[in-house]
Amino acid sequence: MLEALFRAAGPCGLDLAIYRRERRFRATLLPGADAEKARALLYPLLTALEDRFLFTIEGAPPCLMPDAAEHFAWPRGARGPFSAAKVCVRCSLKGRCPGLNRDWAGSRLLKPALAAPSEIVIELNKNCNLACRACFGRTGEELSLKQAEQALREAAALGVKSARFTGGEPLLYDGLERLLKLARKLGFYTLLNTNAVLLTPAKARALAGLVDNALISLPGADEASHAAGSGRAGTFAAKAAAVKRLRAAGVKVVRAGTVVSKDLAGNFRSWHKAVSALGFDIWELYRPMMTPEGLTAAPEFKVSAKDFTALAKAVARQGEGARAVLANPVPLCALPAAARPFALGARFDDGWTRLVLDANGRYKPSYPSKQFLGKSLAGAWAHPFLKKTRRCAWLPGRCRACAMLSVCLGGSRFQAGDPFGADPWMKR
Repeated sequence: MLEALFRAAGPCGLDLAIYRRERRFRATLLPGADAEKARALLYPLLTALEDRFLFTIEGAPPCLMPDAAEHFAWPRGARGPFSAAKVCVRCSLKGRCPGLNRDWAGSRLLKPALAAPSEIVIELNKNCNLACRACFGRTGEELSLKQAEQALREAAALGVKSARFTGGEPLLYDGLERLLKLARKLGFYTLLNTNAVLLTPAKARALAGLVDNALISLPGADEASHAAGSGRAGTFAAKAAAVKRLRAAGVKVVRAGTVVSKDLAGNFRSWHKAVSALGFDIWELYRPMMTPEGLTAAPEFKVSAKDFTALAKAVARQGEGARAVLANPVPLCALPAAARPFALGARFDDGWTRLVLDANGRYKPSYPSKQFLGKSLAGAWAHPFLKKTRRCAWLPGRCRACAMLSVCLGGSRFQAGDPFGADPWMKR
């Protein structure tokens, strides 16, 4: 299949380059390229290669493939002058995208990128049956059912594709099943974040057909480490049972999520083997996003850039089993090149592609953020704070010119300590 795609690339004006040692793949639309045919080739190429290579697309604006905008490095390699097109009006990238140049002839193919968030994250409560040492989600608030339903309806009207239900612990929320049914009726792809301890056989049957994708928190890879990390002994066995119950309930993707500790960073292989044995499809690894007070209370999460680099190297060498990914913001320049295809970057955080509705009914860019954007999803997405964020003018020039910008996005705003500051792990 790949050979056929490679052969078809040249005639439609698509230049392909693969850098195996760096695990990087670059596709460039040359001047005069047939944009429609090139796009038709790029989608299957992405499907085949993006898990193994850092895949970048040059020579075309991201609105050619708005659902894959994170792969585009525009206007890198393109010559101006540039001018706005009709499609630019509703595009969330217009602050940093210069528009189209005179060589671009595929305007009819373009659609705005992220005219609305790709996902709404609904934080149903701040209650939990565990006491995980890396968690900041146990302060007791609860979102009203009416607020949650209104949020889903507004999101559907705006064209949001995915709805995620989280907490706290969403299985403690009385209206969860009702909300999932509404989300299904409205056509959302549904995601559930849970510790899964309360996922009894009856609860799993009640969720059948309502959840597409589940994320199970996993603070330890065996009974002892899980008890230490979760603050509750005897709960580890529930994880493996939950994976089986979710699959029986029709959940297509079951992921694990773990905040990186110094122990995990130094012992990735043994952790990966244990996590894979539980039956997960994907294992998400999170750079700790904790306050100084939280790190003082749980010093095992004081992970340095050196620790994380060692972990990233191990992730790049991972064998069979659950696919491990570096799932939250890390500057890609801080990672070994071989690890970059396994890094999701910042695009799912900090308001780049999705927004969080917290348990108090306020929208914010990410879970730990204290930047509140109001109580309307449309208003939050158009908030001046996010417009300034998306322009990226606050980033150094070398970052704005980097082919990895649309994935990296400057790393973590939380770790920077300033929404428009430098992530401390960013290469100087």
